[in-house]
Amino acid sequence: MADKNKLRKNGGSGTFLGNALRTLVDVSPELLSIIGTVVPGVEGLSSIASKILGDKDTPEATKEILLSEIQKDIAVEVEITKREAEITKRWDSDNKQQDWLPRNIRPLVVANFTILIDYVIISSIWGKPLGEVYLPILMTMGITAIGGYFTLREFGKAKNIK
Repeated sequence: MADKNKLRKNGGSGTFLGNALRTLVDVSPELLSIIGTVVPGVEGLSSIASKILGDKDTPEATKEILLSEIQKDIAVEVEITKREAEITKRWDSDNKQQDWLPRNIRPLVVANFTILIDYVIISSIWGKPLGEVYLPILMTMGITAIGGYFTLREFGKAKNIK
């Protein structure tokens, strides 16, 4: 079983701060407990930075390392926020179009992949399977189109974005 202290959230590569904390041993336990309770995001990272600066038990060299890693995480958070805003602008632009096609392109892509996947399944049952070379690309595109559509749609609902 893996060491609990080495686990990363969601099995991803981890944040810059989290990776730095996993490699450093001279961070005060009080600081570690505070960092674990702070909500992520730019505000949360700024709050962590202020706690690190105020911590008396952590050596200055370690504080400098952690603060530089926090700056990297803040840059990543800002970039993610910019991307989400750009996607929202595109969706708003599509929804305000007078033409039918721009407003319905995403649902049409999902319907297209659903029909394509149904066709592949039915044809393989009848003895005409799709070549194995095409399966990875079909799976990747299907997961991206269908999964992304519904994931982003739910995300938009959660943020009250139409």
